[in-house]
Amino acid sequence: MAQHSGPPHLVEEPVEVQLARLQPDRVTVAPGADAIGTEHRAQLGDPLAQLGTRGRRRLLGPEQAHQPAHRHHPAAGQQQRGQHRALLWTGQPHRLTGTDGLDRPQNAELHLRHLLSSSPAQRSQRASSKRCHRAVTHPAAGRSPCVKTRTAVSDRRVTVAAGRRREASGRPTLGAFVEWDFAVLGTLRVSRHGRTIPVPANRQRALLATLLLNRGETVSVPALVDRVWGTGAPTHARAALHSLVRRLRSTLTIEGPPGELIATRASGYLLELPPAALDLSRFDALVAASVTADPQRRADLLRDALALWRGEPLTDVDSEVLHREDVPALTERWVRAFEVYFDTELTLGRHAEIVAELRRAIRRSPLREGLWAQLMLALYRDGRQAEALDAFHRLATILAEELGVDPGPAVRELRDGVLRADPALSWRPPPAAATATPAVPPMSLLPADIGVLHGRVATVEAIRRSIAAAASEGRLPLVSVSGAPGIGKTALAVHLGHQLADEFPDGQWYARLRGQHKNQARPFDLLSELLTHAGVPPAAQPATADARAAALRAALAGRRVLIVLDDAASAEQVEPLLPGAGGCAVIVTSRSTLGALVALHGGRAVGLDPLSPEAAADLLIAVFQDHGFTVAPDVVHDLAALCGNLPLALRIAAANLATTGPDDARAYVRRLREGDRLGGLSVPGDPRVALRAAITPSYQRLGVAERRALRLLGSTPTDCFTTEDLAALADVDWSTADAMLRTLTSSHLVRPAARGGRFVTHDLIRLYAAEQSQHEDTVKQRAEALGRLFHGYLAIADALARRNYPRMAFLPRPAGSVRRTAGAAQPESPSWFHAEYANLLSAIRHVAQHGPREIAWHLADRMRGYLQETGAHGEWREVVELGLAQAQLEGDDPGVAAMQSSLATLSASRADYADARRRFQAALTIQRRLGDRTGQASILNNLGIVHREEGQLTEAGECYAQALRLYRELGNRHAEWSCLGNLGVVQLELGQVHDAVRAQQAAMEGYTSLDVAEQPLNDIANVLHNLAVGMRALGRPGLAVLHLTRAVVLRRQVGNRYGVASDLDQLAAAYVDLGYHAKAHGLAQECLAIARAIGRRRVEAEALATLGAATLGLHGPAPALDLLHQALRLGREIGYRRGEINAHLGLAGAYRAANRHQEAARHARMGEHLAHAAQHHLLARQARALLGDAEPEPLLRSAC
Repeated sequence: MAQHSGPPHLVEEPVEVQLARLQPDRVTVAPGADAIGTEHRAQLGDPLAQLGTRGRRRLLGPEQAHQPAHRHHPAAGQQQRGQHRALLWTGQPHRLTGTDGLDRPQNAELHLRHLLSSSPAQRSQRASSKRCHRAVTHPAAGRSPCVKTRTAVSDRRVTVAAGRRREASGRPTLGAFVEWDFAVLGTLRVSRHGRTIPVPANRQRALLATLLLNRGETVSVPALVDRVWGTGAPTHARAALHSLVRRLRSTLTIEGPPGELIATRASGYLLELPPAALDLSRFDALVAASVTADPQRRADLLRDALALWRGEPLTDVDSEVLHREDVPALTERWVRAFEVYFDTELTLGRHAEIVAELRRAIRRSPLREGLWAQLMLALYRDGRQAEALDAFHRLATILAEELGVDPGPAVRELRDGVLRADPALSWRPPPAAATATPAVPPMSLLPADIGVLHGRVATVEAIRRSIAAAASEGRLPLVSVSGAPGIGKTALAVHLGHQLADEFPDGQWYARLRGQHKNQARPFDLLSELLTHAGVPPAAQPATADARAAALRAALAGRRVLIVLDDAASAEQVEPLLPGAGGCAVIVTSRSTLGALVALHGGRAVGLDPLSPEAAADLLIAVFQDHGFTVAPDVVHDLAALCGNLPLALRIAAANLATTGPDDARAYVRRLREGDRLGGLSVPGDPRVALRAAITPSYQRLGVAERRALRLLGSTPTDCFTTEDLAALADVDWSTADAMLRTLTSSHLVRPAARGGRFVTHDLIRLYAAEQSQHEDTVKQRAEALGRLFHGYLAIADALARRNYPRMAFLPRPAGSVRRTAGAAQPESPSWFHAEYANLLSAIRHVAQHGPREIAWHLADRMRGYLQETGAHGEWREVVELGLAQAQLEGDDPGVAAMQSSLATLSASRADYADARRRFQAALTIQRRLGDRTGQASILNNLGIVHREEGQLTEAGECYAQALRLYRELGNRHAEWSCLGNLGVVQLELGQVHDAVRAQQAAMEGYTSLDVAEQPLNDIANVLHNLAVGMRALGRPGLAVLHLTRAVVLRRQVGNRYGVASDLDQLAAAYVDLGYHAKAHGLAQECLAIARAIGRRRVEAEALATLGAATLGLHGPAPALDLLHQALRLGREIGYRRGEINAHLGLAGAYRAANRHQEAARHARMGEHLAHAAQHHLLARQARALLGDAEPEPLLRSAC
């Protein structure tokens, strides 16, 4: 080894490197350590406990038992001070020791937190006066008091300088503890305040490992599900993941509250952790610092970085996806760092010391030719020529046996050099100058920065982190920014270039690739432009594109240049322009995704979406303020919406108002809304600054089939679409539609919607597509395409309505052209109706105006069950009235009857019983004339409900009996069981409680006899509700609570808000019976809020009465009386007899509690009189009890 003389060279390290050096002591987890997080299922009431465990398990299903969390504090493993450090994985962790006390975990943590908690100015001051300097000596310089160096890398001890600096007070400059320490470079380890936190559950480990590998970035739900469950993901994966996150948070609370460690985001979860708390981040910081260091310091930094590795990454995490997708990248980073380290040691002349380490590295990665080449060179320089040649032969044998190939040209050339003892292979001392001087002064060629990028702060930060991460790994930072026309790609890239100027001091270059023009920039010409920037005169530039690309890579070697390549057409246009060195960075903008840059060059793809409405409004306001005027907030928001929140459209609109003045703002908005919106979004006199001109190149670059598909999508009235919808519109098979959709998506003319499997087209692009369709497609072609789409909607809606609402009668589906493709899976209700809700409404409105008319009443008929469940009364009335008008115009009697029946059901839901009865009678007349027994039975069943709500129980029973007879004749079992349940409700209200309960049990037996997949959940919930009413009448409120708890779960599962409200009211009343007034009060308030939100006034009246009863038990008569009087007024207003009776009985009880017996008796008598008139015998009995001295029975509410 060559000798050097001279004093030690003191190198002052940045804070980040000091933080990265700190390594907490290894903590050993004792066998059997366990910590199981407790997961709590949300319950609706503690009184369920009175039923016993067996009763709950039988009726609610078994619940998972959870053991309490156990705290375990394993003893920490002790590291001896003299322990040697190995750079390769040996199964044991190794760490630095030092004379300043940083080898003790508490001091390391104190020092780290002190650095983290300081301001930049304080850290700078400490860097010059207090921080320990790391002394680095040349091998022959003797032994410094700060550094001890042994001859072998594996035995080298590095001692950090002493010199524990003190403040003026004489106290050490040490802060508080580092709270967390996570480790992934080996087995997964977690510790807090120096104590190990075991994470025994594998799914929790997989979740935590994934979040740690993506520290500081949101990990999407699909990515987490893949890594936690793989191909065995549960049906409700999002809910299962949420539960798993909750359990992991519970596990991490063993050593105290975790704070905001795992944050929930809209698209997934985020681990918010400082870099110093994760060994991988410390490793990256050390590697990044080594890039620009001199060889001696680079070796030290890499040695410290490699010492953080304790073994194979995450070997104790059982996740196939994690080990396939993520761990190989970690291992590659480790190997690359090792190769750079060995190169550095060879540069420093330490060839003999690294031979053993090289052999161990090769045993781990025997196919890595670079390691073999380094071993050969080290052996040759150590005078072991024969061993160097033997290493080559062993490599050749391994490659031949494993891969059937020969060593690469670089290794063969090295072998030849060893054979002829080439002097170029001998070691020479590194030159004194460590940095290269650019051939030309740095040039900043970026266009002017637009300034503040509204709504893009998070994107900018994410790209900056990506560039820093790539640089730390020694690879080229390459970012591809893509998006729709006018989305702001160039503005973002230029803004980033200006922000990153200090990090790339050798220049910031800009080149326009003209990807959307007919005459795209050729790579040959672009290379000439970039070579000129690099200082290579045109006369000296090579004559071929490949040679120019190689010359550019050579010219950029050793420089730190940022290159912005704007408006790329393809990856092929970009690839020749990429530097070969990791010191540079490239930002590419394109209207295409340029996936090849990600796949082949390790780039990061960033897709831009339109701004949020808030950010769009902020952009407009900022431009207006720059011009010294303001615009009314409502006009600003309308203008932003008309611009589709697209940055280019927003800036054009703002520029137009800046020239015309704010007085024209409302008129401008009106012109955009009612006139030529695309024409209005242009700057007069400058055809370049126009939205239509921005979109046209993207449209023209599409193929014929894709242009037609985009035009047809623009002609639809629907909000979003699926691949199946596109196949129906274009009349192609699924695979063809999928290929077209991928092209449209990669061109950013279509983008994925927030709802899975669906896509949207930006409003302004849709307007452009509709314009083109007017020019290029005929009216007949558009009508046929829309007909295929709407008949496809009807086919799915018909199948789902019949499957999920089997007791309902639906019209026969009309014949029509339907292309349902094999690529589509049958959707599940209510998800499909929910996802397509806006589309279905738009389709009905469109066909009512443009045809085919029959689609209007048929779609409205199939939406009835979903609209009834969700309580969307406004849309329900709108679509059914549209359907009724079209059926009447076409003279379709079955359609008229179906629409009249649907409107009658809606009126009954809103307690307008007179209108409901009138419409049901009209529909029944039509069905009898048509001889449609199925329609007659359905109407009779619904008419019975109306009579029951009006207190006409005899008439209700007659209607139910007729309907039941027809259902049995028709063999419609579902409808028979539903009608049987309704008949049981009448029996209950007539006081025939046991008969009523038996009828409900018979209906339940019928439903549960079906296969689980066929069981109608909402109908089962109806029976549970009615059984609960019967249980309360029999004095068993505990069982009523159990039945209603199950009913609420089922209603929420199917999205039936009306059913949820009814069940919550009855559940609150059952809790009142049990004396749990606080619980009842909360449930009744929730019921009241839902009833008012969905317009169910009958349920609102009941909820007010129940809330009054709960309030009476909590706060006494005064506030209860106010609520009960509200219930009475509402019941009278809507003609809801049972609601009036319940309010009277509640008022009687409240006045009785207030010792106002005269008023109590008056309300009890009024309640009894109304109950007798309506044949509500149970309620009449309660009224009599209130008139006497006996304890009144529970107030009963409506059965379903």
